[in-house]
Amino acid sequence: MSAMPRWICLALICAMARPGWASEPVQTITLANGEWAPYLSANLPDQGYASRIVSEAFRRVGIRVRYDFYPWARAEAMVKSGEIAGSVVWSITPERLQFALFSDPVVSDEEVVFHLAGRKMAADNVQDFYGMTMATPNGSRLGIWQEAIRAGNIRNYVTKDIQTGMRQLLLGRLDFFPLIRSVGLAELRQHFTPGERAAIVAAPHVFVRTDYRLMLSRKAPGAASLLRRFNQGLAALRASAEYRRMEQDFLAGHYDSPRAP
Repeated sequence: MSAMPRWICLALICAMARPGWASEPVQTITLANGEWAPYLSANLPDQGYASRIVSEAFRRVGIRVRYDFYPWARAEAMVKSGEIAGSVVWSITPERLQFALFSDPVVSDEEVVFHLAGRKMAADNVQDFYGMTMATPNGSRLGIWQEAIRAGNIRNYVTKDIQTGMRQLLLGRLDFFPLIRSVGLAELRQHFTPGERAAIVAAPHVFVRTDYRLMLSRKAPGAASLLRRFNQGLAALRASAEYRRMEQDFLAGHYDSPRAP
């Protein structure tokens, strides 16, 4: 017999301790998390900005959160199989809707193009980049660039991580680097010198604006009820002065650097 998932074990413990548990939301939830600074990271304060929002929204409805960190493909597979109750934070796709429920948006951000400041280029649509070379970090989706890459109109290299891609951009090995704006800027602030940061700019045109959400497994007991409670807590958090302080911390770079040991 395979090992019983942790969240099922927790639910059974609650069932023995409290009759009628099936009609009530669990009081502790374990979620899969991953590395996507400044939003998510095992090494950042509060485990990243998005992690803090999710934890605080759940706290407001009486639920504690534990995060376990996994590679992204593994986290998604665990949600699909029901091995874990859910994961943070994800965009909605038709494939994921088959096995998961999604919350209201936790964070929203914009995909833009990073390029060398000294290189003037049109950057308003995908066709402007035909004949050029870009990169995607390992594990990232190609998104709007996929068709042009498959057609051979844009060359794409998969890099180990965002920092590696930025350094290839500085060396002239890439023409542009599509990234979520705040993620790219945080990477530059954390790992690059002022001179290096000045050499790279984010073009103003927004190619995609994406909402990222809590994703719960459809196989998790009481998932729909848990999602309703989370959305209630998230709405209450967004209406609070605490949320405005959290936003200010995020914009000030509070989640750029690893927390002190």
